Amino acid sequence: MDIISVSSKGQIVIPEKVRKNFKIKAGSKLALFERDGLILLKKEEDVEMTISFDEKKESIGWMLLGEKSLKEVWDNPKDDKTWSRYL
Repeated sequence: MDIISVSSKGQIVIPEKVRKNFKIKAGSKLALFERDGLILLKKEEDVEMTISFDEKKESIGWMLLGEKSLKEVWDNPKDDKTWSRYL
């Protein structure tokens, strides 16, 4: 853990060992996220991969949730019997 200070302009210095570990150099672009009370920094090139993966994951999650929610409606023998009279 490192303790860092924030300047009067809101600037911070990322410690050298962290910059080396993440290959952050002068001119590197970072994305800042706020999540669950945390401040997260990610390298810009890593964000693009994460977003496309997260979008696919979210889409699949919504489909599964919808399918689960409607299962009772779709798999209802009483309604199937009623509809069979009209179809």
